[in-house]
Amino acid sequence: MRALAKKILPQWFIQWYRRRRALRYYLHSLSEELLERQTRLDTDELEGRLAAARQGFYEGMVKDVLDRMDLILQELDRRIQGVSTRHGQELAKLRDEVAALRANVGALPSSTSALR
Repeated sequence: MRALAKKILPQWFIQWYRRRRALRYYLHSLSEELLERQTRLDTDELEGRLAAARQGFYEGMVKDVLDRMDLILQELDRRIQGVSTRHGQELAKLRDEVAALRANVGALPSSTSALR
């Protein structure tokens, strides 16, 4: 059958058909090789890759959350220090006022005894 087709059909058609058939065989063998490579991957290796990628993602998330929490804690610490400083100043003022009042009260009996 091939010999008859070679005699009847023009040479350019035979060359075209051969190139087409060679390309088809090449693509078929290439696809089989790629399929083997994909199926040859060990499932443990794939699970390890996925776990490593997932672990890296979670580590990044945890690091980001910890960094944010650190910033929040630093801001809260700064605010607490500001409040404690303010309260310390207010307590110092109150102590000074109490000392002045005691001095005034201490001075009162001596001035009232002088009036009697």
